[in-house]
Amino acid sequence: MGLTIESVEAIPVRVPRAKPMISAGGGAPLRESDFGIVRIRTSDGIEGIGEISMNGGRTGAIQCHDVTRIIGPALIGQDPTQLRQLTLLMDTLLDGSEPAKAGVEMALIDITGKVRGLPAYDVLGGRVRERVPIRWGLAFGDPDLGVAEAAEWAARGIRTIKIKIGRPGTGLDEVMVRAIRTGLGDSMNVMVDANSGYRTALLAVQELRILEQYRLQLVEQPVSRRHIEVLAWVRSHIGTPILADESMRHWSEAYDVARAEAADVLAIYVCEAGGMFAAGRAAAIGEAAGLQVTLGSQCELGIGTAAMAHVAVTLPNLGYESDISGHLRYPQDIIRERLDYADGAIRPPGEPGLGVTLDEAAVTRFRLDA
Repeated sequence: MGLTIESVEAIPVRVPRAKPMISAGGGAPLRESDFGIVRIRTSDGIEGIGEISMNGGRTGAIQCHDVTRIIGPALIGQDPTQLRQLTLLMDTLLDGSEPAKAGVEMALIDITGKVRGLPAYDVLGGRVRERVPIRWGLAFGDPDLGVAEAAEWAARGIRTIKIKIGRPGTGLDEVMVRAIRTGLGDSMNVMVDANSGYRTALLAVQELRILEQYRLQLVEQPVSRRHIEVLAWVRSHIGTPILADESMRHWSEAYDVARAEAADVLAIYVCEAGGMFAAGRAAAIGEAAGLQVTLGSQCELGIGTAAMAHVAVTLPNLGYESDISGHLRYPQDIIRERLDYADGAIRPPGEPGLGVTLDEAAVTRFRLDA
């Protein structure tokens, strides 16, 4: 009998952030993040790890139950290297819970890479680049503190700052954008992220035209994800390229956005798309439609961040910096390694599989009661 899966475990964790995150979505500042850690062990003792990365809604802690009660039992006895077969099986078992399926798939890719002696990016088909430029996001807050934070990251090679906006009628968004543009000059790209913060298309256009004088790189998701035609109207009435984010959850939604001509760039999430292979499928739809892509983030821990980096180096139409910076937002992570960030970019690990290992003491410390 060949290699088989012997056990599947999903561990809910809650990890404190270095700095609270506040965005136009509302609610209390996000001071800690709930995720899930997936561990799959095989009949010959190989262990693969993955991450359920989702903030808000059905968080990783909740989706751990989908893994332990539904996905895990169906995988026992299966060959972990039959990736396509097992992803199809998960889709059959669950219509939804894409972050849970993504976490399981990461662990399966980790195992497959270890079995074959290949880093995950080669399991996915191989690299088209060595490293991926990243950007740094600023939450709502004091403009002077925002400039200081952005300058710190600029000194580390970051060339794009993302600013949270979505407070129409207050003038606060313009104050922050103007402060960053003035404080850092034209050597820094400035993009804005409204997190669907504008109630109407007209309001979005009115507010964004004020901000466009500060030479924006991209405008991310100004209106509701459900109103693709409204997003297309906003795109046709401003001069800055539109980045579709919340409208790009499941990988197949790339087709809806492209068909509606609602965006210039697609934000792809490994967790929301349904996995590393699914993220590649979303990018391929964009490529066929002539659209560039970037990777969005749920501020992943180290496993999810490594997975994002592996995916990003395989995408031919990755056209902008990506949000592959979650690992940097936690004073302590659940992996032993520090990922390879240098000169404003991340390089994925070159070891077999995902190339990261669990810090068992950290997992114990941050573990939640199931």
